[in-house]
Amino acid sequence: MNYPRDQHLPAVQEFLRQQVANQDWEMARPPHGTGQETYFASGSSGEVFIKLGARVELYQAAAQLGLAPPVIRTGQLEDGTTILVQALLRGRKPSRADFHCHLGQFAESLRILHNSEALQLLLPPRSSDQYRHVGLEMLAGVEQRWQAVAPGLPLPVVKYVEERIAYLRDCLAQFQGGGLAASHNDPCNANWLVTEEGRIFLLDLEAMGQDDPALDLGAVLWWYYPPALRSQFLALAGCPEDAAFRERMRVRMAIHNLHILLPRPGSFDRFDPDSFAADLVDFQAVVEGRENPQGYLD
Repeated sequence: MNYPRDQHLPAVQEFLRQQVANQDWEMARPPHGTGQETYFASGSSGEVFIKLGARVELYQAAAQLGLAPPVIRTGQLEDGTTILVQALLRGRKPSRADFHCHLGQFAESLRILHNSEALQLLLPPRSSDQYRHVGLEMLAGVEQRWQAVAPGLPLPVVKYVEERIAYLRDCLAQFQGGGLAASHNDPCNANWLVTEEGRIFLLDLEAMGQDDPALDLGAVLWWYYPPALRSQFLALAGCPEDAAFRERMRVRMAIHNLHILLPRPGSFDRFDPDSFAADLVDFQAVVEGRENPQGYLD
């Protein structure tokens, strides 16, 4: 069940007065986003960003590594909901040009993330560190959510998706090796910030988990970097560029594409069955080994 996205507003204002600065706070909702309850707040002492239900320890550790904006205060509201208060940094969601211009910073951010023992220790352990097993677990979760919406979709669409799920399961069965890392698991441009000073930060760490680094790398490279820039990015990110890693990136990105099209528990997402078939264009391209149909220029 989804709840109103401003249900905690009075409690948030009181928390700010007691824990950040005893002043009047002007509150605003972000203009977009389908995730958790969030606010902008401004007062005489400055501007902050507030997120409720956050995994605050991840944000604190990521901020210490320079991966996330500085954390000002954390705590709990009376009903037990966690609250995260971060510095509100002025900047923008990166364009493809930003990804290309700041390639080194984006690659370095993922290298730091994937090599952080501090972050990895904060994440729940997996039953296995094998690439095959974690990929199959992800696919099983996606398939369960798919089965909940499939009855309302046209039969040709259902047949297509279920055939591709079976194909991806066969691909995962061929994966070899293991070695998980702290992974963002949703590194789309909406979850990055380019500040006015040109610094790069990761946002929205709620999907983080221990996973195959190929998931983060595959998503960022397929969405934002043409093939000519990928070798440089992988080298700076400290990742191999062999056939096995490229296949893991392709398969995990395909599963991720289907994952983001389906409604997620606890989210304010809206699933539109009428547009689902058209929205499969990226999923189809990744599965078939084709490049991003939107291209790599803004």
